[in-house]
Amino acid sequence: SLLQLKLWNKYRVSNIPSLIFIDASTGKVVCRNGLLVIRDDPEGLEFPWGPKPFSEVVAGPLLRNNGQTLDSSALEGSHVGVYFSAHWCPPCRSLTRVLVESYRKIKEAGQKFEILFVSADRSEDSFKQYFSEMPWVAVPYADEARRSRLNRLYGIQG
Repeated sequence: SLLQLKLWNKYRVSNIPSLIFIDASTGKVVCRNGLLVIRDDPEGLEFPWGPKPFSEVVAGPLLRNNGQTLDSSALEGSHVGVYFSAHWCPPCRSLTRVLVESYRKIKEAGQKFEILFVSADRSEDSFKQYFSEMPWVAVPYADEARRSRLNRLYGIQG
């Protein structure tokens, strides 16, 4: 129907099932990724599921590949690149090599810059192997909830 088509276009729906939460009074999208929200929060503990600020979603310990940990508050005041990547993905590995060079040059120039690796690896071992090539920080692999919240915040689906 025409109404259905209008809604699909308005909310940029490209496949089904899709679940999008909107503010009924404004029609603004509150959350584009409702299926992941329901999967991650079936009891609605985080309801109404609106976007949370990055600092809240990322809150917690971060890792360096030498085993050091630091708190996510260390990112405050920096320009942050959030890098969603995985070892099993060949284009990711190519980009990582390029990104390492850029990262080093930007840091050497004294810029307040950090990259946060959010892994989509399939095991802790492949995460560790891949992360060993990276000079920046990562969300711990075991913190699946935080990795999932970051994926949701930025609409990363695979």
